[in-house]
Amino acid sequence: MQIDGILFDFDGTLFDTISLIVESYQYAYRKHNKREHSEEEIKAGIGLPLETIFNNEYPEDSADLLKTYLEHNNHHTATGYGIFLGIGPMLDGLRELNVPLGIVTAKRYNNAIVTLETSGYKDYFSAIVTKYDTEIHKPNPEPLFLGMKKLGLSDPTRIMYVGDSVFDIQAANNGNFISVAVDWTQIDPELLRAESPDFWLDHPLDLVELVKKSNYLNN
Repeated sequence: MQIDGILFDFDGTLFDTISLIVESYQYAYRKHNKREHSEEEIKAGIGLPLETIFNNEYPEDSADLLKTYLEHNNHHTATGYGIFLGIGPMLDGLRELNVPLGIVTAKRYNNAIVTLETSGYKDYFSAIVTKYDTEIHKPNPEPLFLGMKKLGLSDPTRIMYVGDSVFDIQAANNGNFISVAVDWTQIDPELLRAESPDFWLDHPLDLVELVKKSNYLNN
């Protein structure tokens, strides 16, 4: 197995933004007098576009809910995140291996860029695909194909997609990418395992070792 490039999900994979996402959903629901949504329920939908979540349950109020969510989330974007232990060394290790890296997320571009710039990680990625870059979103693989194209690559069977949600693994599998699930997911790990990812990472640095072994055996 040769690894030509790696695409990453954003929220919950590279950056610990899940608490802010849950808080933003709950803030919007409370402000518009909707029923209480549990943290587990909200986490199960992370990875889908916000519009999809709101339209599915509250089509008549989806625009107002979205506006309120974004107002709260945008206000806290620059500070409302953490970085998972080992992500920095992982990115350094992959850079040393000259593996091109990209991001594919349903997050809005401006929010993603704020986090990438304030964290200092923006320059590690040569391709970024965000919500408005495609009309169709995960679990459809179209955003992943665009990420592959932006990396200048053409064979999904030689490209990893690393994610923390069932939608990430489904998108990778649907497009014949190499699907990689992360153990630091905040959803039930068994839900991820049920999607049969090709690889499971217990720690970010495991990805560096996996690429080393894979590419060494093919050289």
